[in-house]
Amino acid sequence: MTYEEENKAKATFDEVYVQPTPHAYVQKMASHGYQIGEQARPYCFEATQLLNELNSDAWPVQMLDLGCSYGMGSAFLKYGCSFEEIVAFFASRAPDELAACAEVTRMWLNVAPPACDVRCVGLDSSEPAVSFALKAGLLDGGIAKNYEDPSVQPSKMDIEWFRSCNLLVSTGAIGYVTQVTLRKVLPHLGKDHPTKHGPFAVVTILRMFETEPIVSCFEEAGMKMVRVPGSCLPQRNFADDAERDGIISVLHNQHVDTLGFEDEGKLFAELYVAAAEDQVDRLVSLMQSVEERLVGDSNVMFIQR
Repeated sequence: MTYEEENKAKATFDEVYVQPTPHAYVQKMASHGYQIGEQARPYCFEATQLLNELNSDAWPVQMLDLGCSYGMGSAFLKYGCSFEEIVAFFASRAPDELAACAEVTRMWLNVAPPACDVRCVGLDSSEPAVSFALKAGLLDGGIAKNYEDPSVQPSKMDIEWFRSCNLLVSTGAIGYVTQVTLRKVLPHLGKDHPTKHGPFAVVTILRMFETEPIVSCFEEAGMKMVRVPGSCLPQRNFADDAERDGIISVLHNQHVDTLGFEDEGKLFAELYVAAAEDQVDRLVSLMQSVEERLVGDSNVMFIQR
């Protein structure tokens, strides 16, 4: 499954993912009301807390952010930033020059202690994005490779990173990232501590994308992947009428009801989790409790700088 037809309906923002600094990326995402990273943060946070509870100090949480771009997942989860804070920072305080931008970003992130006890490893096809995230301290480790290319295989170092990670997170990448990439990552995920709890995965998937190929990849790796019942998170606004019409057409062809969702002008994603079969029910239950707690409190757990 390549998701080629589905991706044709989506607007492309390729040019903003390959700039030396995040300025263009952040500005573009802000202009389209980007939300999914912040929406997914509380769920990812609770997954890290559960892993810490189950494993204590024996296996600290190390997250693999699949499709990490400029390390935004780490900014949300590890450093507790809101997207509004990130937009304001890059609009008014971060210099345009790469080295200066990375240094100022690093200082800004460390004004307050980390919001979450987690180390972050990023995987993305954009070398400039991963390089910036490493320089700025958003990522503790990074891999800049396009594993969707069948000829690109994980190096020994890549595999070491995968083995050391016990939490996989992906918010908005599935569709560009397919089973081709997952089959290169999942067999190694968390293998440094095979007897401990985990690994876990928290993944958002746009409603337009078929999930069976992704679920099958996790099953092949010995993990059960399930949708969190009732979950539906806004990702961003449609870029224009053409994208809106194209995606709604795709969804209607799949017999997906868009009333109250995409018809309102936004893309929506469903929340999935994955874990060993004897652990997944507890993880799902935890995600549902997060949903209940967040009702009416969209700013929960965010730290202001």
